[in-house]
Amino acid sequence: MPRRGYDDEWPEYRPRLPADGIKAKNRRGDFGESWWGKRWISALEGFGYGSRLTRGRTYARGGAVLSIDIKPGQVAAKVQGSRPTPYSVTIGVARLDDKQWALAIDAMAEQAIFAAKLLAGEMPQAIEEAFAAARVPLFPRSAGDLSTKCSCPDSANPCKHIAAVHYLLGERFDEDPFLLFELRGRSKAQIIEALRARRADSAADVGAAAPSPSVEQAPALADLLATYDEIGAELAQIAPHVAAPELEAALLRRFGDPPAGVAEDLRAAYRAITRAALEQLFAGEGR
Repeated sequence: MPRRGYDDEWPEYRPRLPADGIKAKNRRGDFGESWWGKRWISALEGFGYGSRLTRGRTYARGGAVLSIDIKPGQVAAKVQGSRPTPYSVTIGVARLDDKQWALAIDAMAEQAIFAAKLLAGEMPQAIEEAFAAARVPLFPRSAGDLSTKCSCPDSANPCKHIAAVHYLLGERFDEDPFLLFELRGRSKAQIIEALRARRADSAADVGAAAPSPSVEQAPALADLLATYDEIGAELAQIAPHVAAPELEAALLRRFGDPPAGVAEDLRAAYRAITRAALEQLFAGEGR
């Protein structure tokens, strides 16, 4: 049971003071939009904390979390509670050492799609297999994988302030999956550089071992003039697939939000352009 704090001037059972901090994007229902954001939240909710998380969701949606700072191995946050001074919350996650990172990056480099998706700001769903090779999970598997602390007088761990930070972390990971890697000890630049280096080494090894291809004699230009504007057999076999991108606003995910607070306007513009293009392309199909 949480301590009532009768010897404190501002007992913990008093209502939270108003705060205009980070408000959750999700106003109802489950937190997290991406599979990796949901995975972080489901890990938290699977630790048997039960009702202790309910008020954490309320705090997350009500702007109680004033700041979140993510760095290797630790999340530091300020959360407004029932006292004038915000509470300090820390969430610790074990960092991978150099050997573990080398194993994980080797496993990621074996799949070209991993680098492509990560560069587009998307976390490949099989990424956990790469971390399994390093014998360290990317996501926490038990409450023991996390060390959490809050300066509030509540004896429960996690308290509602820690839980609120957990939920908002899921939304931060939605926006930038590389924050998960940073929490484990590697920045986005380090991951991408390492993947490119591994892929380059692999390509060089393949090129050195492969025999030189035979050069096919190209037909004379004069022989092609009569058919230069005709579609070749290879191109005729291509069936174009036009659809909205699976990952919305991939450029913003890759390069980060632009200055001047125009990120949401750009996302809305991308959605409108996509919708208009699809409507124009397929306007006559339903007639």
